[in-house]
Amino acid sequence: DPDERKPLIPHPNPVSKPPNGTDWITTSVPSARTDEQALLTSILTKTAQNIIDVSAADSVMMEQHEYMDKARQYSTKLAVLSNSLPQKKALALPSLTSQPHQVLASDLVPYSDVQQVSKIAAYAYSAISQIKVDAKEELVVQFAIP
Repeated sequence: DPDERKPLIPHPNPVSKPPNGTDWITTSVPSARTDEQALLTSILTKTAQNIIDVSAADSVMMEQHEYMDKARQYSTKLAVLSNSLPQKKALALPSLTSQPHQVLASDLVPYSDVQQVSKIAAYAYSAISQIKVDAKEELVVQFAIP
């Protein structure tokens, strides 16, 4: 189905690519531009092509019948694919011992071991609770492409 690979949210600024899939090669690079600037421009361009603009998401409105058609198509496709998968039976929980009565009748874990495990768990909890994120820059940044 050709609509299966169609994105739900169209790209707001589509970038044209050559038919063979290779990136455009810029032939008119000014001589004043350094290699670092060219590399930075290349990185920014590639990054801009791979970023999804979530601000454009709410501007795309689907009609209810389009939404229902898509949902029906996905449900049908999912049903076809799930029927073709081999059904796995739920496995029983593994038995850790063939003699459970011996395990239950054995001596208890020494209280000092229980205390040691509790102490280590408290140290781990304390260490984890002291982890803090120090935000030094914004999570979402604007890319300016020259």
